[in-house]
Amino acid sequence: MKKLILFFLLFPFISSAKGLSQELTFNLNRSIVKVHAANQAGNHGVGSGVVIAKDHVVTNCHVIANATGIHITKYGTSYPPEELIADWYHDICILTFKYLDLDPVQLGSSNNVDYATDVVAKSYGGNATRPVTSVGKVRDIFDFKGKKIIQSSTWFSLGASGGGLFDIEGRLLGITTFKTPGHGALYYSIPVEVVKDLLEKGQRVKVTTQALAPFWDEPPEQLPFFMRIVKPLFDENWSELNKLSQEWVSKENALEANYYLAKSFYHLNQKDEAKKLLMKVIDQKNKHSMAHQLLSKIYQDEGNQVESEYHANLFMELDSEIQEFNKN
Repeated sequence: MKKLILFFLLFPFISSAKGLSQELTFNLNRSIVKVHAANQAGNHGVGSGVVIAKDHVVTNCHVIANATGIHITKYGTSYPPEELIADWYHDICILTFKYLDLDPVQLGSSNNVDYATDVVAKSYGGNATRPVTSVGKVRDIFDFKGKKIIQSSTWFSLGASGGGLFDIEGRLLGITTFKTPGHGALYYSIPVEVVKDLLEKGQRVKVTTQALAPFWDEPPEQLPFFMRIVKPLFDENWSELNKLSQEWVSKENALEANYYLAKSFYHLNQKDEAKKLLMKVIDQKNKHSMAHQLLSKIYQDEGNQVESEYHANLFMELDSEIQEFNKN
């Protein structure tokens, strides 16, 4: 990709999460498929998919875009799709089949997703021979044109695009779609509401020609703010992060905008301003683990050990598995 920092065709690791049972893992595995796509040059790509209804499999559009041949595999059987229902902008495509004898998952709702919610990702990341599992928690929720983009600590890599993000009851919350590169990456899922909209209103077509680039592949200045702040965040360019976050706050005043503005103030040694904003974030969303983490550091810098330990303990309770992507 020529812009920003995103990788797609997203290898999760196997871990443990509170409430995640072997029975749930087994049941979900039956509904996760491998998606194969070939292009005119003879190249072959692999992604993941989730059975969401009878004869319907959802994946990411970038997995199958401009493909000359597509099929999914499960239990050694290959299934060619008949038609496609596409939302190219949100990068969600549904493949339809004539005879697909696979169980669909239960569709959940991103409206029930909160900070620190336990989540489970399932996919064929790493071109695995069977579905692999990554577990973690919701770390950020970004409003994007009325939809909730979910950032979680459930990590994935090559081959996981089109996989499922589930709650611990096995309900589908989103589709694992894109990530930032390198150590401490950020992992994003498109909410299940986009899938529901396609099932209800989408039109079937027989061509895979990409009609529109996905929103995350827009020119940098057209990206949503939650993506624009990633580069200065990883580069530790706190002045640029401050500038972008100020603009974000002025246009949307989103919870996350205030958090990243507070983070920039902290690293610019304007800790009083940072503390005010962090208290505002926590007043609105007490489960915002990273706000508690940063407040703990500010109180520690002030020599207030009691408050520092209080927020540090809350941070650990909310997200004990967190992998820090920021350098402190």
